[in-house]
Amino acid sequence: GRHIKRQLVFLSTRVPASFKHRDVYDLGCGDGKVTLLLNNVFQPRSVRGFDVNPLLVKRACNKGIAAEVRDLERHFPRGDLAVVWGVLHHIKDRERFLDRLKENYSMAFIREPIKTGLPWLELGHPLSRQEVDSLVVKRLNCSDLLYCGDNMLAFCQFGAK
Repeated sequence: GRHIKRQLVFLSTRVPASFKHRDVYDLGCGDGKVTLLLNNVFQPRSVRGFDVNPLLVKRACNKGIAAEVRDLERHFPRGDLAVVWGVLHHIKDRERFLDRLKENYSMAFIREPIKTGLPWLELGHPLSRQEVDSLVVKRLNCSDLLYCGDNMLAFCQFGAK
């Protein structure tokens, strides 16, 4: 919708050059709609998508995305740039997920909704700003957090893998 387009415009003006032209792994790609939109921002060499929902993975594949069914809490892929768009609040063990993200990727872009009084804008149970900030800063040592409306955006670099 309109709120996603506004976030993408905001993001496109702030994405570091080092995050462009990489192999992107969209962790929690859903039906691939946002994955395709993010291609304009990150201009990736390649894109792979992962989601736990087989129906959504099939839809992503039908859009031309190399996507596969994967429970990210059990089998974590390894790669270059991880994109985690609105996924953390769906993960049971967030700390372990972020630790594995740092172990398996050289960098990550995270977009996470912030809990508001409007729950219908995001499925699941979004976290408070303090919870999201604490998770990302403490687990990933990523202190350069940006905000676009009720969403936190973080560009995290972990070093070569």
